[in-house]
Amino acid sequence: MIDFHLEVRSGVAPYMQLVHQVRQALRVGMLTVGDQLPTVKDVVAKIAINPNTVVKAYREHEGLAVGRPGVGTFITRVLADDELLAAHEPLRSELRD
Repeated sequence: MIDFHLEVRSGVAPYMQLVHQVRQALRVGMLTVGDQLPTVKDVVAKIAINPNTVVKAYREHEGLAVGRPGVGTFITRVLADDELLAAHEPLRSELRD
């Protein structure tokens, strides 16, 4: 599961930081079809962010993720093919540590 973080001094809106982190995780293969994103409640508790911000970020993934009321948000499509995933193995290993 993805572990979100915010860079307060980056100048990038918090919801866009979450969007970028999910897309990056998809690109490097850390998220795949069927994986569940953290619940809004879990993200709010971990990084002290407004729940509406998390909901907005999750809605930005239209076509990549789908929300199932009462269950969660799940990845429905990935961004990269297998060849690109192999090229990103060093980054994927670094992100896991």
